[in-house]
Amino acid sequence: MEPIFDRNGKTVGWLREDVVYDLDGANLAFVFRGALFEYNGKHVGSFSNKFFLDEEGKAVAFVRGARGAIVPPLPSAIPIPPKPMTTPSPARTTTISVPSMPPVHSLTWSDKPWAVLVKHPKQ
Repeated sequence: MEPIFDRNGKTVGWLREDVVYDLDGANLAFVFRGALFEYNGKHVGSFSNKFFLDEEGKAVAFVRGARGAIVPPLPSAIPIPPKPMTTPSPARTTTISVPSMPPVHSLTWSDKPWAVLVKHPKQ
């Protein structure tokens, strides 16, 4: 489990392989060919150079090793990773709509918080 950090360096989620989890280990989204999708198939952003980007290509969050035009902050203390819940296979359970053109990675942070980019399915 790789911690996901927001623009302030706070842990906001977890990434394991191509699955995005919340802080409690519930699956929220998945990465497919560089695009970020909720499990209902909705395209919500992208994942490039270890940055999670909104639909405008602005950085919302990152994982360790992120490199690009903007410098990520130093991460704060990392909590103990949760045990991930069972994750459905996106390829078999979801029809996705792939965006026609990936966004160009911006030189700025998005005003959009992580919780808006990737919504919890129960919200």
